[in-house]
Amino acid sequence: MFRFASATEPTTLDPTKGNSVPDDEIQRAITEGLVRTIDGDPTPACAEKWDVSDDQKTYTFHLRDGLKWSDGVDMKASDFVYGMQRLVDPNTGSLYAWVAATAGIVNAEPCSSGEKEVSELGVTAPDDKTVVIELENPTPYFLSLLGSCCDFNPVRQDIVEKYGTDFAATADKNVYSGPFVMKSSENQVFVYEPNPYYWNKDAVHFTRVEQNIVTDANTQFAMYQSGDLDYVGIPLEQVQKYKDDPLTHSYKNGNDDFVYLNCQSETQPLLQDPDFRRALNYAIDRQNYITLGTNDVYEPACTFVLPDVAGAEEGKTYGEKYGDQLHAWPLNGDADKAKECLQKAMDNAGITDPSSIVLHFTCTDNESEKKIVEVIQQMWTENLGIDVEIQQITYAEKYSTVFPQHDYEVGYGGWSPDYSDPYTYLELFRGDNPNNYSDYQNDDYDKKLATTVSETDPVKRMATMAECENILLDDAAMVPLQYRTAYYMLDESKFTGIKFAVGAFNFDWPYGDVVS
Repeated sequence: MFRFASATEPTTLDPTKGNSVPDDEIQRAITEGLVRTIDGDPTPACAEKWDVSDDQKTYTFHLRDGLKWSDGVDMKASDFVYGMQRLVDPNTGSLYAWVAATAGIVNAEPCSSGEKEVSELGVTAPDDKTVVIELENPTPYFLSLLGSCCDFNPVRQDIVEKYGTDFAATADKNVYSGPFVMKSSENQVFVYEPNPYYWNKDAVHFTRVEQNIVTDANTQFAMYQSGDLDYVGIPLEQVQKYKDDPLTHSYKNGNDDFVYLNCQSETQPLLQDPDFRRALNYAIDRQNYITLGTNDVYEPACTFVLPDVAGAEEGKTYGEKYGDQLHAWPLNGDADKAKECLQKAMDNAGITDPSSIVLHFTCTDNESEKKIVEVIQQMWTENLGIDVEIQQITYAEKYSTVFPQHDYEVGYGGWSPDYSDPYTYLELFRGDNPNNYSDYQNDDYDKKLATTVSETDPVKRMATMAECENILLDDAAMVPLQYRTAYYMLDESKFTGIKFAVGAFNFDWPYGDVVS
């Protein structure tokens, strides 16, 4: 058996509606796609092989023999087609429908907007063993995205129709295609057992896995120390104490954390003014923030895109090539510049007293997150003289309603890349992207970003994306804060095969094993 805890509940158990790392980590265990990204590489999964056309725009996937669902029903190519059509169907209401267009699938965008029928999506099944996916343009990260984003995974139409709106509401209202089946989702504990029909069942070794939902990191840590968990993330305030413990390990999880700014806010119209947004950026001493908010665990971020994502030139990441060309915010802030920008914004709005400005700051009920937000609150209050009020909500509320509906003023959040490319970050601020929680609108930005989709010269494409990032930084579309390093405790003499990744999922346990 293997036991671990998560600080947040998933937003959904519906594989087509997942929109966060916690969602994807669960789906990695209970669903299986055409390919599975392992250690950064797309590997054969339900598809044993695939062919790619000469123009790199048509992928033909050949399914394995004998694929079955967890109830013993044969899995067919049409299950993959239905799952992807359901993803883009406006009636599904998937917050991640846009990812099909990001993957480059033909007609994904007009299908998502309702302009075309989902049957016109560029995904077909010429027979029960073959799935054909057609792309608008060659998309270098297509396979990587397909293998790491579980929204593309198969769904059984008869099961969806059987349960209707209750589909996947609980563990018993679904069937499973992945290494495990979910046996229970009651009482804040998700229980997993091996899927007897999984095609690669010989690679599955855990006989039972328990995932506890425990919001407080220190409570999780106490459970680990008392022997109730086998794996635990170390709370930020405890990292320095346990950093040199032989059971402590770390990895860079790819999370790029920042303050979302509602650029069209009606409750705080100052956020519509780039000068006010610049003031919020200049007012942050990021080096001091890292010390106070994260106990010097995370790396300060003065730009937006994770520098470690792939570049276009051999041996160089995006950050190594373009880092010096980006309009970075000063590491230690600039209080004078912050006040200058604030004064411009106040003059534009006819405001004379900064203390009359009230800014509502949204975060989750996670204690580590609240501590981070309090550090930012103090810096804004001291350097700008404004009133900042913290509002706490649940993780599920933040990403299912509050952020998507722009029902906030500023909020703490982040992004984990779905694939190793700057576009996975930059498209968050595309005007028509449902995940544009900042409601940022800039026609020049949208036009320039659009050219990167069809640009076939990888070096030109990457240079254009650096230009796009500079537009965001100059416009102060967000407040970059940090790149995360995660620390955890796991006795590797007892457990093996637990993996950690940069991307749509971080904690990857389905192929783990107990050391005998």
